[in-house]
Amino acid sequence: MSVKRRRRNNQTKIMFVIALISLAVAIYCGVTIIKNNRTRPGGTVPPTQTAQKTETTPTSTVTDPSGEPVTPPTEEPTPTPDLSYDIRLCFAGDINFEDGGIPMTKLQKEGNDLSKCISPELLKMMNDADITVINNEFTYTTRGKATAGKAWTFRAKPATVSLLHEMGVDIAILANNHAYDYGEVSLTDTMETLKNAGIDYVGAGYNLEEAKTPVYKTVQGKTIAFVAASRAEKNVKTPMATDTKPGILRCYKKGEAPDSNIDEEAIFVEAIREARKNADFVIAIVHWGADYQEKLEQVQIDTAKLYLDAGADAIIGGHSHKPDPIDFYNGKPIVYGYSNFWFNDKDLGSMLIELRLHGDDNTGEQSIDLYYTPARQKNVTTTILLGADREKEVANMLKISGNKIQIADDGLVTPAGK
Repeated sequence: MSVKRRRRNNQTKIMFVIALISLAVAIYCGVTIIKNNRTRPGGTVPPTQTAQKTETTPTSTVTDPSGEPVTPPTEEPTPTPDLSYDIRLCFAGDINFEDGGIPMTKLQKEGNDLSKCISPELLKMMNDADITVINNEFTYTTRGKATAGKAWTFRAKPATVSLLHEMGVDIAILANNHAYDYGEVSLTDTMETLKNAGIDYVGAGYNLEEAKTPVYKTVQGKTIAFVAASRAEKNVKTPMATDTKPGILRCYKKGEAPDSNIDEEAIFVEAIREARKNADFVIAIVHWGADYQEKLEQVQIDTAKLYLDAGADAIIGGHSHKPDPIDFYNGKPIVYGYSNFWFNDKDLGSMLIELRLHGDDNTGEQSIDLYYTPARQKNVTTTILLGADREKEVANMLKISGNKIQIADDGLVTPAGK
């Protein structure tokens, strides 16, 4: 065999060996890459290995038909949902639609135009509020007999309930000393009249269970509970509801009411606690004090704190037929008496009270602000006060409240010095 042929054979053998070595290296590298890229179920890197970032080759620029580069769209971040709320509750004092009574006689003289008996500004505030509450200081009935021993008894034609719609009323308070003026039938007729008109009532019922059950309203995703009770009568004539008989919810201490041997105050406290379990906000409404009183009774001061400690967020009181002090306890507002709203022909201070419930569930912020709008009942007309008249009424409220509060130009009431 020639040298040239042997050299060619040698070269062939060398190339074959090189090819085998290359193939072995390729197989080894491929197995290593597969092993390194293999993951456990769920895509996690085994704990004995370290996940390594891989470099990516930049993609080519996308261009439009004209050759201009096109910027790829960016993914918009998911917006945070708006969980803020701002709820307005409006409270007005005593009203009286007694058939042939002073307010209704005035309304008839004004051609049944309610805006000539109550300022349009006040009516607008009541209608604009998310929930408006008023003290229904009379019965809707044409039946029954006046309760013996009462100096004043009131009943109205059921058709006059339409006036509550004109006022924007959502809840009527029946826990007062006139809900039973013409006996049991007058209370049940009143409840039926309100129910048929689509207006909730609070503080009375066909039995004790209904009388103590809170009225729940949901606004802007928030549940607001209203509970109401009365301890206004010195000569007690309006009965407490029982398990089998209609009546109102009262809140006398045991032994205070001669017709009862139970602790009515404890029942009201339990109603507040029950409301607290089921609502974001709890408003306790109390009929208490004495007519045209100059000074609060100590029981009002003491039980206001009791009800707030039980879970109420605010106290709204009434019965005295005049403005009573405003105060705060542990930052919670107490309105001891919101006076008459449209009740008789006396010349006296009146008001609208607004509670503004606002906050944001994203941040956990939550607060209750109290707003006071001074008004005056005069000549059977309730008028909003402005200018010097407003300043005078504000000064009176500051005085009777012991200068423990301050009232801003927009009516916001806060503790003095804050």
